[in-house]
Amino acid sequence: MGGKALQKYGIETERKSSEEFFRIASEMAIRLSYGLGITSSTPIEFEYDVSIQSLPVRCYRLKQDHGDLDVLIKRDVNFELKNIDLKGYIQEKFNPRAIHSNGGVHSFDYQNFQIDFIPIAEENWEVAQVYFSYDPLGNAMGKTFHKMNLSYGWDGLKFKYRNFNGRNSADIPITKDPRKIFEFGGYDYDRYLQGFRTIEEIFDFVIAGKYFDGEMFNMENLNHIDRKRNRKRGSYHAFLDYIEKNNIEKSYEFRDKLYYAPMIEKAFPEAKFFWTLQALDSRDVINKQLSENFNGRLVMEWVPGLFGKALGDAIRKFTDTLGDEYENVVLLKSNDELKKIFMKIYEQKK
Repeated sequence: MGGKALQKYGIETERKSSEEFFRIASEMAIRLSYGLGITSSTPIEFEYDVSIQSLPVRCYRLKQDHGDLDVLIKRDVNFELKNIDLKGYIQEKFNPRAIHSNGGVHSFDYQNFQIDFIPIAEENWEVAQVYFSYDPLGNAMGKTFHKMNLSYGWDGLKFKYRNFNGRNSADIPITKDPRKIFEFGGYDYDRYLQGFRTIEEIFDFVIAGKYFDGEMFNMENLNHIDRKRNRKRGSYHAFLDYIEKNNIEKSYEFRDKLYYAPMIEKAFPEAKFFWTLQALDSRDVINKQLSENFNGRLVMEWVPGLFGKALGDAIRKFTDTLGDEYENVVLLKSNDELKKIFMKIYEQKK
C-alpha cells in the first residue's frame, strides 16, 4: 500500500487527482458488484459467478491526489463456497503488468494506478472499515492503545499477553465493536462518523483524544520496526509537523501496562478478560517451570560439545519420544533422574 508496491517490478504508477480516483473507485465497485463471471473463451481452471462485496477505504474529502486505491474485499460465504482465487481473478479480469502479494494483500496496476485488494474476513468487516479509513487515524490510535498493552488493528482490539520471558505469547480478543473501541481509547465516535474534510481535522481529532501524548509519536520514541515503517509515511511526518508548528504540548502520563487491566475488564465484561488472563497466567507458571527444569544450557552440560543444530535435534528427539508424558517427566523428576532419561533417549540409535 502507499503507491510503491510495484516498484520492485520496474513499474512506476502515477498519482491520480481526486476526480480520477473516485472514477476508478466507481469502476472497481461496479465490476465487483456485478459479479465475477469471466467471459474469456480461453479455458481456465476457475470460474466465478458470484458478486463480491467491496468498499473503497474512506479518505478526507478535500484530499488533492492519491497514490493508490485501497479496496476492502469481504471474505464471506461466497469465498468459501466458490473457493475464489482472488489473485487469479485479478489476473484474468484486469490483466495487470504485475501483481504483488504481501500478507494477503494483492497490489496491481490499473490505468497506471496502484490498486490494493485487501481481503477481510466477514467477522472483521465492520471494524476493518473503520480502522483503514482516514489515514493516519488508525495508526495514531494504535499508538495510544499500545501504551495500554493493547493492539488495535483491522481485526479489532486485543490485549497483548507477555509470558515469563517478557515476550508476547498470546492475544486476548477484547472487542470488534468500533464504538466501544473508540470510547475506551478516549475518542469521540460520533465525531468520527461525521467524517473529515481535511487531514488537519484528522490531526485535531487525534489530539483531542483523552490519552493523547505528543511525545510518544516522536521518531526517537518508536521501536525499530515502527520507526522504519513510519519513516516512509508522508501522513505521519505531516502529523509531526502539525504538532510542532501548532505548539501542541498536550501530554498524558501512562501507567504500568497492567494498570489498565481492571479498566479493560470493566469496560468489556463480555470478553471474559480476567478469566482468560488467569488461565494464561496458570499456563505460564507451568511453562516457566518447564523451562527451568529442562533447557539447552542443561543439555550442553550433560553432553559437552553439543550445540547448534545438533543440540536442537537432540532436544526435539527427547520431547518427541516422551510425547504426552513430556510435562510430567520434566516437572516431577529430579535433575539426576531427568538426565538419565535424556541420555538414554539421546544414545538410542536413530
